[in-house]
Amino acid sequence: MDTEPEKMDDIFEKVLRQAVTKTVTSVLDEDLYWDEDIIARLMNYEIRARQEELGSQTLQVIQSGKRLLGK
Repeated sequence: MDTEPEKMDDIFEKVLRQAVTKTVTSVLDEDLYWDEDIIARLMNYEIRARQEELGSQTLQVIQSGKRLLGK
């Protein structure tokens, strides 16, 4: 059984995925007005995630968010 505490990188990726999911879900659920700033941020997150070699799950969450918002 793996009892090793979560690594800081794992915690960061988890928080990033939650933030992206919450933002995209809020926009879709509440039909909020949003501008290109959200898409630009997601694009920047994706670029940075690739540079930092974050996990594939994190990249997929970011890409799915962009797709759901139409970009």
